[in-house]
Amino acid sequence: MPKTVETTLAYLVEECGEVLAAVGKAQRWGLESTNPEIPVSERETNRKWILRELKDLENAIALTRLAIAAPAPDGGKEDSRG
Repeated sequence: MPKTVETTLAYLVEECGEVLAAVGKAQRWGLESTNPEIPVSERETNRKWILRELKDLENAIALTRLAIAAPAPDGGKEDSRG
């Protein structure tokens, strides 16, 4: 589990990338396609892969919300881009 805001954001980015990868494969090969390079006992359809990655992303989003909801150590001053 991420311990800092920075690692939480990195976790969020990683999970976003995994969702993008799963959706990209499904768009190219179809929702019911499986990866033939994975052992048969470990295969899942692209549909199941997307759903699994969305669950992971939802967890990352929840953790990110908690991590960034706390006031910043500098007293809550936000960057002017903010």
